[in-house]
Amino acid sequence: MTAGTYIPPQFRQDDPAVLADVVASHPFAALVLANEGQMRCVHLPFLRFGEIAQPERWRFESHLARANPVAKALADGGEAQAILIFTGPDAYVSPRWYVDARETSVPTWNYQAVHVRGTVRLAGEGDPDWLDRHLHDLIDTHQDRIGGEPFDWDHLPDSQIAGMKAAIVGIELLPERIEGIEKLGQNKTAADRGGVIAGLERRSDHESSAMAELMSLREPARDAGQNT
Repeated sequence: MTAGTYIPPQFRQDDPAVLADVVASHPFAALVLANEGQMRCVHLPFLRFGEIAQPERWRFESHLARANPVAKALADGGEAQAILIFTGPDAYVSPRWYVDARETSVPTWNYQAVHVRGTVRLAGEGDPDWLDRHLHDLIDTHQDRIGGEPFDWDHLPDSQIAGMKAAIVGIELLPERIEGIEKLGQNKTAADRGGVIAGLERRSDHESSAMAELMSLREPARDAGQNT
């Protein structure tokens, strides 16, 4: 898989720690795969495994309904080329928020995303423990994120658990290329970026607040001349 994503150099994000944080913070991703001349897409929560400093060795796993056409396309040991898209904060940017370029700019959209290109296949086939481990990892990860009492399905009837597990299959994606995108106004002046942050902070929606926070987080590093 050689094709890549169009990313202007100033918007490219290559820091493995940042990419891993986007995946962990926004794990519900779009998986798009090409198989037998067809494009198929499914939205799933993914877990990432592997040392943060070695993204070339990362592994992503999830599960989906056995009846899903994506699962059927991967049946019997099949593999497919795929792209996994994790989307971070995004927000509309009004040119009225700029300071230096207010009269010469047009509206735009700031956003953060991670694209993972690689090979996707079924996982855990022939391993009766794989699905249990995956489901417990997934549940524990997100129960920890929201806090409160942990969840375990031991209180459910065995027949119900067996039926639910029989209806799903595991999948894993091995990456060949990982690309990060952060369009945060790097092509604008510090004053303009500050104006955008202030404009976003005046809005009440979560996405605007998250984008303002992300832009503020990157601003000191950018002013220090570091490549983020």
